[in-house]
Amino acid sequence: MMLLLYAKARNGVSQELKRILNGRSSDACLETYSNLDDLFHRLRQPRLNLKIGVLAIGSEAELDRLLTIRELLSDMRLVLVLSDKDPQTVSKAHALAPRFITFSDAGIDPLVSVVEKMMGCQFDPMVTPQAALQVNPH
Repeated sequence: MMLLLYAKARNGVSQELKRILNGRSSDACLETYSNLDDLFHRLRQPRLNLKIGVLAIGSEAELDRLLTIRELLSDMRLVLVLSDKDPQTVSKAHALAPRFITFSDAGIDPLVSVVEKMMGCQFDPMVTPQAALQVNPH
């Protein structure tokens, strides 16, 4: 199963999620995009087993652009990471029909938990999100 991750490079949640998913053994393949134009191009290509999308949306402008291609996202299980809790932003985000919405200030644990459940796989229980984030200086 493939997982698609969209987030601007500056997004700390996305960096943590990438490290955790890449650092654990699974059958998952992670595709990452930091540019909406590249993401749009990818979504217009054959999907094969691209089933889950994690979209870290940093601004209302990004959300508005994503709403223009919501039909391309309709067959994916979406998880949204919003940058603010403004009721209007959350309401707009629901138009994408996500399975889960979290916020960039909520930490990584809920996001990782939901993605793991969606993937239907068990990562190594000995590797906690905090342990996976520790950088080895060697």
